Formats: sequence, structure tokens, C-alpha cells
Amino acid sequence: MSADTPFTNEAIDIEHLPKYEEISLKQPHPDYWKIICINLSIFFGLLGIGLGSLLLFVDEIRPNAVWIIPVYIVFVILFFLLFRLSFKKRGYAVRTHDVIYKSGVVAESTTIIPLNRIQHIELNEGIFSRIYKLGSLQVFTAGGQSGHIHISGIAINEAKSIRDLLLKKLDLLENPETEA
Repeated sequence: MSADTPFTNEAIDIEHLPKYEEISLKQPHPDYWKIICINLSIFFGLLGIGLGSLLLFVDEIRPNAVWIIPVYIVFVILFFLLFRLSFKKRGYAVRTHDVIYKSGVVAESTTIIPLNRIQHIELNEGIFSRIYKLGSLQVFTAGGQSGHIHISGIAINEAKSIRDLLLKKLDLLENPETEA
């Protein structure tokens, strides 16, 4: 700013700011729910085997089976319900200048990352994701852990397209003279 230009710091009318809440977010692929169920089933299956072994082989714990088994069953049901609600609340959008990711049931979180803050983009495929042809995108920022987003349950072709699009936009931001 030159010495001739007076300093101004006008108030912003918040009512005229764009509302991110009105943006239509894309949901994870429906098959991603199957992957969540597989992962939860493996976890609770192993936990059940461990608890069953304890109840079977440790005499001091056996009398507690009356409350351990019902608590385990309630715990399994609650986790599946919580993950189902979480699955339905997730969404993402890739826009001209930013990437938006929304998640959470108890504590809802919306992360908006401007493209010029993106440092690195990673495309991941887990063993079950590969079976269903799904992947996840991880977008890293310079702002530390809190600015990173992990978007799971995207069809792998779409995830690759989004990654390539973001990389192309990042290249244009870094090298505007290459735009033609």
C-alpha cells in the first residue's frame, strides 16, 4: 500500500457472505456402508472372541457373564447405529476455489480448505475398498492436523478424477503462465 492511499478497514455485512450450508454435498458411495460393516464386524468379532475366551477360561470372570454379554450386545448395536448415522451425515464438495467436507453426529464438523492452502493430495485404497472399487482422498494443508481432510467412500474413478482436477488447479495456482 502506498503512502497516498488511505487505510480503510470496512465492516463486512455477514448477511451477504456465501452460505456454505446451502451447498449440495455429495454423499459417500452406498457400498462404503458395507465396508464400514465389515470393519465393525471384524473388530467386534475379535472382541467377542476375546471376551468369550475370558468367560470360558477365567473362573473369576465367569459369574459376570450375566452382565458382560448384554453390555457387549448393547455396545455392538450402539456402535452400528452411531456409524450408520455418521455415514448418512458425511458429504463433500469440490468447488472452484475450495474443497468442503462435512462429518459428525454428536459434534458436527465442516472443513473448508481453500485450494491455495493444499500442500499434498493422497489417494488410498484399502483391501475391502478395492473389492468394491472405492477409494479415499486425503487432502493435506500447511495448517497442521486440524486442516487435513479424509474423504472416504468415493468411487475410485471419481477419486482419481478429483485428485487429477485438484492437482491441475494447484498447478495453475502455482504457475499461472502455463494456463492456455
